Amino acid sequence: MSSKKISEVLADFTIKANYEKIPATAIKHAKLILLDAIGAMIGTRDLDSSRIASEVALEMGGPEESSIIGHKRKVAISNAAFANAIQSYSCDSIDDHNESNAHPSAATIPVSLAIGENLSRTGKELIEAIAVGNEVVCRTGAAFLGKMYYQGFHPTSTCGTFGAVISASKLMKLNKEQIINAQGIAGSMVAGLMAWNSEGSPTKRLQAGHPAMCGIIAAKMAQKGFIGPSDIYESEYGFLNSYSYQRMHDANLIIDGLGEEWEFATSSIKAYPCCRYSGGHIDACLELYKKYEINPDKIKKILIRSSNYTMKLLAEPRKREPQGVVDMQFSMFYQAAMALVRGKMGIEEFQIGCLDDPLVRNLMKVIDVVEDPEFERRYPDQYSCSVTLTLDDGRELTAVIDDPKGDKRNPMTFDDVVKKFYNLISPVNIKNEDANRIIEGVTKDLDNLKNIADLIKLINITYK
Repeated sequence: MSSKKISEVLADFTIKANYEKIPATAIKHAKLILLDAIGAMIGTRDLDSSRIASEVALEMGGPEESSIIGHKRKVAISNAAFANAIQSYSCDSIDDHNESNAHPSAATIPVSLAIGENLSRTGKELIEAIAVGNEVVCRTGAAFLGKMYYQGFHPTSTCGTFGAVISASKLMKLNKEQIINAQGIAGSMVAGLMAWNSEGSPTKRLQAGHPAMCGIIAAKMAQKGFIGPSDIYESEYGFLNSYSYQRMHDANLIIDGLGEEWEFATSSIKAYPCCRYSGGHIDACLELYKKYEINPDKIKKILIRSSNYTMKLLAEPRKREPQGVVDMQFSMFYQAAMALVRGKMGIEEFQIGCLDDPLVRNLMKVIDVVEDPEFERRYPDQYSCSVTLTLDDGRELTAVIDDPKGDKRNPMTFDDVVKKFYNLISPVNIKNEDANRIIEGVTKDLDNLKNIADLIKLINITYK
């Protein structure tokens, strides 16, 4: 463990991080997760959660500094980041990091776009901000050893606040003392309860907007001289002790190899617009569907073997009867049944009307979920799962998934991400040539972009 305080180590890392020194693989990943997040912001524009967030941001207004994706009028930086973050998170498709249990880009990318647009930063500076912010989310989350959920806190929001303030600090070019203070201030803004899962509440989506807004406010306060505790991570009442389950944490995971090993580059780009823990059983069901072309009426029993927290998050008894889209995104029963009925799991399979499908409803009733000791041992490094179908003729068919599609050991390809982008934006009427321009603008032209504002104009080209 370094003799320096963690906030000081992270401040040094933030200042020294330079595009030219970031590995090419990490730069490529930053572009892909940026495209992924932009697709989500575009495609969720008309959802109730996005509409309300945008209306609130527009009403709060402020100086015309940054854009809300989907609107011509600009608002204060923090308000734009707030609305865009909720949009980025509203279809639950943002990338996920195994060891941290967090979605690192949910807050950091909206923050980086909002500040980058306002301060006319370059594409390379945008990549730097995403890289350092996401790295802090992944590393702080990993320090909780996969157990923060058991304490009732949501890593995407709690760790996301620190990632957001680091991304903001990088683009605002704060000095070391200011970045240390910014982290200390952000620590008092950390929030995010898992309570949304008890009723499938859209507050799940708020837990990207809140850290985005707070990260910017904390950075601005530090820039003006406000002081925060420098030992915000490791002190008796600091982040690690206060938010960990039974004070189980490892601070070394935050700083070991920092700047040399880029953890954020191993985050999983989701294959499906739902909880990342769902990947294993969805992959298994789709494998069985494609291999055996099973008639759903012939399935008499479905046994899913999984890890403990996956079951806790996705397989509580009430999840047999999901009540809304957020519930559908977090219901193992619904997802397995739908995958076996349709043989695909895209945006179209997470519309509220899908709950009326009688085949899906019948299959949800015959699913049993049990904990597998080996799968539990592998968590959180691997999200393993198996699905066994018992057919009416007595046959048993099984598929085992160790590394769901999108995992660092089974990554989404460039073509996969582009295909997903088109699926994400499908609810909004955008011409193919405009969509292609966005894809090229992010994946090919970003390194040479002189002003992030030009990227925002490109994203907003077809909007009201």
